[in-house]
Amino acid sequence: MKKNSGGGDLFKARLEENLERAQALASRMRPSRLEDFAGQDHLLSEGRPLRKIHDSGILASMVFWGPPGIGKTTLARIIARRAGAHFEEYSAVTSKKEDIVRVVSESEDRLAVHDKRTVIFVDEFHRFNKAQQDAFLPHLESGLLTLIGATTENPYFVLNPALRSRISIFRFNRLDAAAMTQLALRAAETAKAAALPMPQPIPKDALDELLLYSNGDARVMLNLLELAARVAGTDGSLSADLVRETAGMRQLDYQRLGTDRFDMVSAFIKSMRGSNPDAALHWMTRLLAGGEAPEFIARRMVIFAAEDVGCAAPNAINVAASAARAVEFVGMPEARIPLAFCCVYLATCPKSNAAYSALKLAEADIRDKPLGPVPLHLRNYDFADEKESGDEYKYPHDFAGHHVDAEYFPDEMSGTVYYNPTDQGNEAAIARRLDAWRTGKNKPIDNIDKE
Repeated sequence: MKKNSGGGDLFKARLEENLERAQALASRMRPSRLEDFAGQDHLLSEGRPLRKIHDSGILASMVFWGPPGIGKTTLARIIARRAGAHFEEYSAVTSKKEDIVRVVSESEDRLAVHDKRTVIFVDEFHRFNKAQQDAFLPHLESGLLTLIGATTENPYFVLNPALRSRISIFRFNRLDAAAMTQLALRAAETAKAAALPMPQPIPKDALDELLLYSNGDARVMLNLLELAARVAGTDGSLSADLVRETAGMRQLDYQRLGTDRFDMVSAFIKSMRGSNPDAALHWMTRLLAGGEAPEFIARRMVIFAAEDVGCAAPNAINVAASAARAVEFVGMPEARIPLAFCCVYLATCPKSNAAYSALKLAEADIRDKPLGPVPLHLRNYDFADEKESGDEYKYPHDFAGHHVDAEYFPDEMSGTVYYNPTDQGNEAAIARRLDAWRTGKNKPIDNIDKE
């Protein structure tokens, strides 16, 4: 038995030694103290709430929301260690109800026997389903567990109100160039201490390329730096060209289902609404490069044409709908061409949201006001015996200008106005026509602009 035990110990020792040698540079660089943590100064500088939580050893349930590779998991570990708590990682994807029972039971034993609290860390917190959220609620309320989640998606969208009311949400940013440079320089020292191939110092052109390709993601930068240095070898030259060739493709700050997606879509729409075709093209191109479906972008532009261009340029919705059909017909990569055409067209159109605003007013009336019956002269059947003089339907085409002054609302809503056209583009002519009709000047106005 001793022999087997000794053999097992030797095997374990060799395994640990080999794992240590194989450990990635990014793992070696993971700090254990706040002093070595890079970035997030808006949360961790002196006097900021998260810094006070750490320095005071406070345990509080929190969600860290931000892009990948910026230290959310690392900071959770640092906070738990500073508070002297046990750090328990929980999978929101693979764990089951039995795992929750186990975590709770072990936490109770730990608190009772060792007076040690438990921090349960949930990565990809947006995958926390409703049953899991509900299962943890009583233990957060009792103080048995402290929950720290990390997510790339907006927690306001994915957490139920009961859980959200019990946690603090902190928004993390991508690391800036100063923080990334600091990490790269520390990485070179760490690699040297571990006898890993790494030029001393890292050439400036290679460092600039690393920052460009990693785009604020520390994990991407460290992995790329390690791989490029290994490719270069101890006698090789770590150059910008080598970094570029090793990277293969730039890492974009976009995830197909992440929060950055919604931010970029918002920027795209707002740039078109602001009549800036250049910025709109920039955001649209970044969406496509990030893997966004071109059909989704086309649908957004159809909505935009109706909501933000409207009657100021009534042909806009035809252009957007045609672009959407073209995208389905030709597919990528050529689909980006009709998308670009439509994007520029919509951004440079005159803008009006008057039709959309009118819709919201009408919806509010339908929701909030008493609804009268359809007036007799507008109904779909002949009830001449019930009609009094003046109740007959007047056919507009029988009158000058194809218009007749008549009431089309229920009596309770007579005179209601929803649509107020602007002076933009085609709507200026619509405004003149409506003014004549609404003020009773029954004259034709035929000079409406054509798109």
